[in-house]
Amino acid sequence: MFSGLFLWLALFAVASVLFNAFLPRIKGGLGEVLVNVLLRMQLDSKEYHLIPNVILPTKDGTTQIDHVIVSRFGIFVLETKNYKGWIFGNEKDAQWTQQLYRHRNRFQNPLRQNYLHTRTLADLTGIHHDYFKPVVVFLGEATFKTTMPSNVVYAGNCVRYIRSFSSPVIKASQVPEITSAIREWAATVSAEKKRTHATHVRSKKEPVSTNASQPVTGQPSCPNCQSTMVSRQNRKTGEPFWGCPRYPACRGIVRTR
Repeated sequence: MFSGLFLWLALFAVASVLFNAFLPRIKGGLGEVLVNVLLRMQLDSKEYHLIPNVILPTKDGTTQIDHVIVSRFGIFVLETKNYKGWIFGNEKDAQWTQQLYRHRNRFQNPLRQNYLHTRTLADLTGIHHDYFKPVVVFLGEATFKTTMPSNVVYAGNCVRYIRSFSSPVIKASQVPEITSAIREWAATVSAEKKRTHATHVRSKKEPVSTNASQPVTGQPSCPNCQSTMVSRQNRKTGEPFWGCPRYPACRGIVRTR
């Protein structure tokens, strides 16, 4: 009897460890699925052409876009975030802050992240950047504690924001051509590159504590690519350092003082 109970307890412990290890990935994927369902239910598929989970080639590797919606009113590029707690940030910050009870974590400014997505689409398709409409969608129990730009919305307001664009900027005949072009570019990314991209994304999703020590000179730029660096911590020694946000494509670091 006791051996059977011990076996069940051991299995439960292993399952708990695996669940906690994969929880961030599950939450992110579930959030994208929920937004995908919302868009399909509330947007006319004849007018708005939804392309979910688009992975595109870039000069440094690949970039992943949660949702692209092609319409006569613009090309909407959606970045989905699934967070709890209070969210602080503004358009010009390199990082935003999540506060959950007494804990604060930093994450990359999603507006900057989405700008890279729209720029990639513009470069690949040759479409003018002004036709792209970047949108950041927050799910979960997140609450904005600072004034956000109009294109940063809660999931419930996402469709309303998209529909607020009512003046055509793209010819109806060009909509299917653009949709096909985006799908074709996404198809050029191999399965191996997609696996590499997924590994890269998982490494970047680790929260960065706002309590990490700061160098005297303030937040530095990467010595290799000039990107604004983020505070990280050596997993083995616990030593804080500044790391390039484009890691592993760029491995630039700056030691704290």
